[in-house]
Order: sequence, then C-alpha cells, then structure tokens
Amino acid sequence: MKKYMGLEDMSKVNCSNVLNVIREAKEISRKEISDVTGLSWGGMTKIVNKLFEKGYIEEEKNTAATGVGRTPGVITICKDRNVVIGLDINNEGLVGCAINLAGEVLEEYSAPMKFTNKEELLGNIISFASHVVKENNNKNILGIGVAMQGMVDSAKGISIKFPGCSDWENVAIKNILENHLHYPVYIEHDPNCMLYAVIYNNPGENCVLFRIDRSIGMAVTVDGNVLQGNGLLEVAHSKGKHDGIECQCGKRGCVEAYLKAYMENKDSDNSIIKETEEVISVLMYNMSQVFNATKIILAGGAMKYMSVFEESIMNTFRKYDIHEKINVVFLEGDKNVVYGAAMIAVQEAIDSIEV
Repeated sequence: MKKYMGLEDMSKVNCSNVLNVIREAKEISRKEISDVTGLSWGGMTKIVNKLFEKGYIEEEKNTAATGVGRTPGVITICKDRNVVIGLDINNEGLVGCAINLAGEVLEEYSAPMKFTNKEELLGNIISFASHVVKENNNKNILGIGVAMQGMVDSAKGISIKFPGCSDWENVAIKNILENHLHYPVYIEHDPNCMLYAVIYNNPGENCVLFRIDRSIGMAVTVDGNVLQGNGLLEVAHSKGKHDGIECQCGKRGCVEAYLKAYMENKDSDNSIIKETEEVISVLMYNMSQVFNATKIILAGGAMKYMSVFEESIMNTFRKYDIHEKINVVFLEGDKNVVYGAAMIAVQEAIDSIEV
C-alpha cells in the first residue's frame, strides 16, 4: 500500500467519488455534487467536464425546477454507451451478463460446462467469454469481472484450484483472458461476488454467506467490508465429521464429501441427508461465532431443493443457536454471483478513470 498520495492519485480519488455520487443519486445537480463531495466549484467542474467528455455522464433539463433565471440541469449516468461484463465460471455451468454503469442488467448469457482436463476447461472459458464480448462489441466495454469457483488469488489474478479438474493448478486466468479479449479483467472468488451483490445497497452488518453446490464456498463481511485473503475462507475440505465418508481429496469426513453425497442421494438415502444437515449446521454456527455474524446466507445450486431441507436445517441449527440471535436467509438462484462480478468490475473501472 502506498505511504503517500500525490496530486495524480488525489485526482483519481476525487473523480471516482464524483462518479459514485452521481450513480447513487441517479440524478443530481452540480451544486449538490460539490456539496456532497466537498470539492470546490472549480475542482468539481473540471471533473464533471472530463466525465462528460469521456461519455460517462450526461445532463438533462431539470423539469422539477421552479422560479426565474437559468434552469439548472441534472446530471445522470450515461446508460447506453458504456458496459461492463460479468462472468460466473462454475462447474455446474457458465453464466454471463452485461450491465451499464448504473448497475442495470442489459443482457444475460449462459452455456453448459463440460470438461475432463485443464485444456478443455480453459477452452470452455475462453470460448464463452469471447462470445459475450462479441455480443457487446458495439458498446464501450470498460472491463470484465470474473467470479471463479475454487481457490483464487484475486490480487494476482490466479485460479489456484478448480473443483473437478485435477490438473488445474495456479492458472494465470487474468492474464490469459486479457491476452485473448484485450480488456481489463478482474478475478474474484465466486462467494465474494455473490455477497458483494447482496450487501451493495445494505452494508454494515456482519454476515457469512455459503454458496452450496456439490462443493461449498464461503464469503464474509465484517463492518461492511468483504474479507480478502488467499485461502482464508476455504472450508470445502474442513472436517465435517470425524472418520466420515471418504472424500476425493483423500481425507474422510470433509464438508464437500457430504455435499456431493447429499446432491446425489437427496431423494433416497435418508442417513446421508441427516448427516449432511448436521455437518452444514455445525459449520454455519461455528463460522457465525468466529466472525461475530448476525446473518447467515445460504445460496447456490442446492437452493433448488430448499423445500426439502430448509425446515430440517433450521431445526438442527437452532440446537446450537438456542437464543435465535442469528438470522438465516435462504437465497434461491445464482444471478447474484455474475451480477456481483460485474459490479466489482464497474467499481474497478471507475477507480481507474484518468482525469
């Protein structure tokens, strides 16, 4: 982290602040921008004019204004020129979206995921990403946010491990995609993307999110910030039960082993279902205590079967949370993952604007 900030850094921070204020307000006057940001009239005007010049914002007549004299205009985000792309790379399938700087989803995309090795998996990703970019090449693409399943080093843009792909190891996915697509690419762990989308308009609460499919990913917010750290929140191969069922990693009793068995036997083997619900409930409670969380969000592909296990999971969980201090939310659908990836890329794009 820099120990100093020069004029160039300060200019970028102010520009980012101005554009974020306009995005959040939806429409705002120049005076209000100056008041909210604390910038001088001259400093604000310089930034606003540059944002007009680059096509990030536009000005409309303020129809609500009354009185004599010049009618001040209202400034809004330009919604039809700039786009950011989001991609969700998951072994259950590929999902994409294009959004504008206002956060509105313009288009959605999907494709199946079939692979037996690293080469095939990488081919799937590049082909899908190229298709989504091509569909939006009539717009000004500012960046691409990628939600990656498995272990991720987002700072280095590396996908360390990917579930179900044994020869996938320390793949420089950011550099690979940037070389193929020729746009800035930002890589993030998929549960972090989902949680970022969930808390975007409601930050502040300590929250733990579990994305549950045949594997499990975890994301955490503390004081409104999504925790970052390579391998910090990897729980898939933590011990769910001593001497439990065998996992593909070679250990016994992993949380992931129980999830895989659950997804394959949810309608038949009642003992597996009961054991899995106990393992998940213990994990939920332990993590809520570690991070002093008041909310737990269960999300992911397993939520398709929410009606099957919601009541039993809650009954098991309340054996530990006896005072019912923790709010548990079941979030059906995975669209928050790709939307969160896109929103992270939006912020990265805004922060990189040169004035």
